[in-house]
Amino acid sequence: MKKNYIVILAIVGIVLILGGGFLFWRSQRAQELPLTLKPEGVLIETTLEERPYITLTPSSDGHWLTIEVSRIQDADSLEYELLYNTASGATQGSINTVKLKGEASYSKKILLGSESSGHYKFDEGVTQGNLTVRLRGGKGTRKFVTDFRLQQGEDELTSIDGNFSIEGTFPKTNFYLTMMTVGLPGDFEGEVIAGPYETFSSGTKTVKDVQVKITLSEEPEEAKLYSWSGTSWVEEEAEIEDNTISAEIASLATFILAAEQATE
Repeated sequence: MKKNYIVILAIVGIVLILGGGFLFWRSQRAQELPLTLKPEGVLIETTLEERPYITLTPSSDGHWLTIEVSRIQDADSLEYELLYNTASGATQGSINTVKLKGEASYSKKILLGSESSGHYKFDEGVTQGNLTVRLRGGKGTRKFVTDFRLQQGEDELTSIDGNFSIEGTFPKTNFYLTMMTVGLPGDFEGEVIAGPYETFSSGTKTVKDVQVKITLSEEPEEAKLYSWSGTSWVEEEAEIEDNTISAEIASLATFILAAEQATE
């Protein structure tokens, strides 16, 4: 009986030692693993012309953002991670990965909140956040990061970096999201020195008595302001004061500053 008791104690001891060793190995292994679900691999640098055009458009109630990624080149899959801050100070987000299957564009509505069995809980007080998009395929992974600001009822719409703004009177019920679009909506022949910036509205794009401004770190010798009409780039009648270029506009659009005249 005593011999069996000793054997049982020995077995228990061995199990405890092995179990403790496994837990220690697993904890060490967990610390070594990357935070992302999938390693990024080789990150490829891309020119402005090769980057995708990315937009975020708010819904009329401000509870959804529609992400659209177009002009995608040489990618098998797309991954996005959208993070934003709530009124309580918490950070929330949404992550998704899709196979592109040869498609050059992607679109999806993103909920600013949570959903369970058809019931929605909306996050209140969302005013800013950031978006990361990864395109995987070809020679590696391309990663793009942009910040955004969500506003309502204000007379000045501004980018997170403070270098882009649109001032005027806007409908108080509309939501406006301002961001850099990463890439261009259409080809541009010339050197882009600032942008692309755009403000997306939950309502109409048409505005009245509104002024757009882009600020550089120093006064440029020559700079031209262009907006995207939907089919081509249009030069705006702009004024330069110190290092700020401004112009009166009639519609929200993608804006860039160029160092020289564009060639259509």
